[in-house]
Amino acid sequence: MKTLHLLGTSAYLPWSIGGSIIFCHRLCQNLQTLGIQVLVAIHQHYSGREPLGEHIYEGVPVIVLPPIPDSNERIPIYSRVTKDAVGFEKLLTEYKADIVHFHDFTAEAGITHMQLAKKAACKVVMTYHTQGNSCSQHGLLYQGKQVCDGQILLQRCSECRLSVAGLPPLLGKLPALWSPTWLNAEDSNKLSRVLTTRQMTEVFRNSWQQMLDLVDALHVHANWVENIVKLNGCPSEKIHFFRTAGPNPIQSQKKELLKDGLLRIAFVGRSTIIKGMHVLVEAVKLLPTQLPIKVTCFYSEVNFEEQEYGFQLQKRLEEDARFEVKYGVPNNELLSLLANYYDVSVVPSLWLETGPLTVLEAFAAGLPVIGSRLGGIAELVQDGIDGLLFEPGNSQELARIIQRLLEEPSLLQQLQNNVKAPRNMSDLAKDTLEMYKELCSTYVV
Repeated sequence: MKTLHLLGTSAYLPWSIGGSIIFCHRLCQNLQTLGIQVLVAIHQHYSGREPLGEHIYEGVPVIVLPPIPDSNERIPIYSRVTKDAVGFEKLLTEYKADIVHFHDFTAEAGITHMQLAKKAACKVVMTYHTQGNSCSQHGLLYQGKQVCDGQILLQRCSECRLSVAGLPPLLGKLPALWSPTWLNAEDSNKLSRVLTTRQMTEVFRNSWQQMLDLVDALHVHANWVENIVKLNGCPSEKIHFFRTAGPNPIQSQKKELLKDGLLRIAFVGRSTIIKGMHVLVEAVKLLPTQLPIKVTCFYSEVNFEEQEYGFQLQKRLEEDARFEVKYGVPNNELLSLLANYYDVSVVPSLWLETGPLTVLEAFAAGLPVIGSRLGGIAELVQDGIDGLLFEPGNSQELARIIQRLLEEPSLLQQLQNNVKAPRNMSDLAKDTLEMYKELCSTYVV
């Protein structure tokens, strides 16, 4: 069986890193061990950061196709339809995939690509990795603040996008209700952009419906995702639910918890507001400075995703000796560090995580998790058993939890003793292969 794995704006290793990228890479490696042929394809970023042509990364073949000329234009972003999916049709003709597995839903991996895959008689699978797959505001946070039920509604979604863009809610009411049909949605004029908001929301909703018609299987790995795709019209027979997976558990030396009386906390993630690092910072700053705490922030990249947020956060970290930052630690080294030197991992996300990988990595390293009572975090962490949950964004509650761990070392030991290694990518690859085989009924092992 031949499988082609397509990623969109997230790109691929070694040029970019992220949860969906790591998922795709590990899945491909484990599919190879099951005798499945894999190929990863991405379109080159407009900056040219990925060299065109064929590559191999840790045994996984990768092909970088030419960039899509109109991928940054407004209509293709919302419609996921491009004028030319450069090089993709030729790749399908030459590679002859049985399955095309989408790990994103964007202009670089969207409707145009799915239509070409169906034309080539391939089965189409999509894994719902991020909220942007079904949310035009990308975060499933209504007006950037409140977790949304995820249903794509023209007026509500338009109001939300306008509010997040900075328009006062009252001013956003009218353009959320109606868009003049004669205005050009690609016009760079700000007023035109505002007045065509509802039009773009409708384009976005239509692209979601087109995707549901084109895919043969939609893979989800969290309960909340399954609820959202059903709410937005996905037939139950197309939904394949199986949990995501983490790395293999690491064999670490027996470590002493609260060594030298110091609580060592790890944060792993990106410097972006939705990941909630500022909530952890605020929690620590609420605690007396004499409390023995050390927080290490493991950021995947030196460059901040959100410049203003990142620089403000960096300033707050630099002025407090309780914090340190480490950039670009390789994944295999990260697990070893977590296992041997840290007591607990904090995952303070403000949005609905689909995995999340950081929880699975912590469990693989034997660490309990303090996390937001939200989405995939709450689905994985058993409150009071292998971790502790707090209200998303509540730095005071998080501060109380941190102080409690210092005051009750036996609680930390109990939580750590209850941590079980997550299921690994070998298990997930087997589930994925079963899904592939179900779609390709003529396939014989």
